[in-house]
Amino acid sequence: MVGEPGGAVERGSARKEAVRLGPVGARACSLSPGIIDTPQGQQEAATHASMQRLIDATPLGRTGRSEDVASVVAFMLSDEAGFLNGIDILVDGGVFAAVRGD
Repeated sequence: MVGEPGGAVERGSARKEAVRLGPVGARACSLSPGIIDTPQGQQEAATHASMQRLIDATPLGRTGRSEDVASVVAFMLSDEAGFLNGIDILVDGGVFAAVRGD
């Protein structure tokens, strides 16, 4: 499932599609990136102070790289992830866990 660039896939879509398409052998997963060091990410960070607060809260202490996201996508598409289905993978350096406070 792919959302529009800069947009979002409807929350829970991967779960719904996994249930619907699993019987025919298809898998459905989604990926939610954190703050990634791209031209768009840099522009957002420059105009929104909240972005810097999220970067500061990231346990790994840095923004993500395109390669970080690409590596996870490659795994998700590989045969090694053949039993991965119906989930959203966070590639955010742990920021969601940090700001959620669990």
